[in-house]
Amino acid sequence: MKKMIIILTSILLSAAACGQVDDVYYPRPTGDGGETTTPDTTIIPDASYWYDAADSATGRLISAFWNNTNNYFRMKFTPPATQATGFQYWPQAHAMDVVIDAYIRTGDTRYSDYYPKWFTGVKAGNGGGYRNNYVDDMEWIALTMVRMYETSQNEEYLNTARQIYDDWIITQWTDAPPAYGGILWNTGQTSKNACSNGPAGVLACRLAELVSDAAAKEKYKADAVRIYNWVKNILMNGNGDVFDNMNGAGAISNVVLSYNMGTVMGTAHGLYKLTGTRSYLDDAVRIANRTTTNGGTMDQNTGCLRSEGAGDGDNGLFKGIFIRYFVKLINDPDVEKAKRQQFYTFMVHNATTLWTKGTHKEGDYYAFFGDNWATAIAQSGGVGMQGDVSGCTLLEAMNALQPIE
Repeated sequence: MKKMIIILTSILLSAAACGQVDDVYYPRPTGDGGETTTPDTTIIPDASYWYDAADSATGRLISAFWNNTNNYFRMKFTPPATQATGFQYWPQAHAMDVVIDAYIRTGDTRYSDYYPKWFTGVKAGNGGGYRNNYVDDMEWIALTMVRMYETSQNEEYLNTARQIYDDWIITQWTDAPPAYGGILWNTGQTSKNACSNGPAGVLACRLAELVSDAAAKEKYKADAVRIYNWVKNILMNGNGDVFDNMNGAGAISNVVLSYNMGTVMGTAHGLYKLTGTRSYLDDAVRIANRTTTNGGTMDQNTGCLRSEGAGDGDNGLFKGIFIRYFVKLINDPDVEKAKRQQFYTFMVHNATTLWTKGTHKEGDYYAFFGDNWATAIAQSGGVGMQGDVSGCTLLEAMNALQPIE
């Protein structure tokens, strides 16, 4: 494998950083120097390949969607220059997470310079505060603040995330029947959703990791345990499927989405790291395996995570959310090596398919992504920020993916 990487490096044409991508790109067949339409994931590009791909994609995301006046991300971009200025709260977190990924990858402060701008911009866009009736929206904003704190050590970000969690998220837990537990999806409704409990579990784990006060640390860990146990008992089956919600009448929706699989997997993995209890890791691996092999969450024809909705709708974010927690699991040496290799191969296949088949390499729509990672988006009608963010998340995650030794 190492020999193949060296050979590939000698022929690889890199993408232009934060600019238009070269027409000739990996994988190239030997001999005629042309392009191939079928990704060959038996050859893994070297690190510089994914670095340049992420640079191009994230640079394009920022230049197209960042609103310099209001300091948040626009929801739609119509090339070459027509931009909609719409604001939506929870996608702001995922777009900013890509910027944080780029800062971690490069160490370049041009990315971290967006932190204080975004911190005030999303507050203003949300009506002058961080509270929102949709509990999951607040969870994602708080998770992004936690990551901003980790990479800047600015205590204001962590303190704000804690305040959001303590005052407005965990307070939406209710033991009332029929669910007997769980966090409400919306403060004015009775549905208990995977999308409001999965991210809350991840957030509780992250806060338990980061706070210094022993009592607070134990409190957050206990919250994560009870949130995860509720999801496992109410919304998960033995195969590792995470169902969408239980409504106020006690009926369970059996819809399975990569978003929910990713956050519950992330909570289980986070609890393993906090407690050392192996059953949590086993659950995380089971969910990951189900997500990457089952037709409910992947496209058997392409071998990639399936399209779950239009790239300019909320569902466009779902696959990127799964990838964010999936790469952490792949990198954990405590996971059985054969499983790590299986997951690694799946992720490389998705990324290679996206960058070779799902991306325009020239024109007004270069380096934009849609909901189908195996097909480049139509070059008309504009680009939704949500679907583009998922593609960027995958390419940035390839720079965090560690080889299986």
